[in-house]
Amino acid sequence: MYLETICIQDGAAQHLDFHQLRIDETFDHFYPEWEAFDVVELVKSLELPTLGIHRLRIVYEEDPIQIEILPYVEKEINTFRLVDSDEIDYGFKWSDREFFKQILTIYPEVDEVIFTKDGKIQDCTIANLAFLKEGIWYTPEDPLHWGTTRARLIVEEKIEEADIFVEDLAQYERICLINVFRPLDMEHSLFLADAIL
Repeated sequence: MYLETICIQDGAAQHLDFHQLRIDETFDHFYPEWEAFDVVELVKSLELPTLGIHRLRIVYEEDPIQIEILPYVEKEINTFRLVDSDEIDYGFKWSDREFFKQILTIYPEVDEVIFTKDGKIQDCTIANLAFLKEGIWYTPEDPLHWGTTRARLIVEEKIEEADIFVEDLAQYERICLINVFRPLDMEHSLFLADAIL
């Protein structure tokens, strides 16, 4: 089963075009004989909360199986540990994230892990990543997963793709987690030297 998580802000679903792109890619790969469901039409059929930030969570296969709307509670993240991603395959957004939870329990001394592969930075468990160097935000060229916010920021030319090598991390000043709930800005970023333990 696959998962799409959409940010609902004060009753408005955010950036549905990029969510549709990811759903379409999932269908092209796993259900080529099926037409992907229309996320705009699905959202129109729902009664959305009109105040605050909520998570619209859609679990689907050929059709939506489970739809939930939950208040968004931000997880405070200040520290990371670098972890080899090994054989983890998260090229598509699977609904089963138990393996991420298991990895986090191995490193209770930090808030999050950053996956690496072949000496290069990928993602953490809940977000893509951006790294600031000399006024430019860079995101790993080969991420662990297809993030809609990352894709949008690339199109908007707010981040640039690059191979970010572990051995070169000292060249970067700040790190920012980016997903549908976490914007790319200085306020939400951390000093990289303090963040990675």
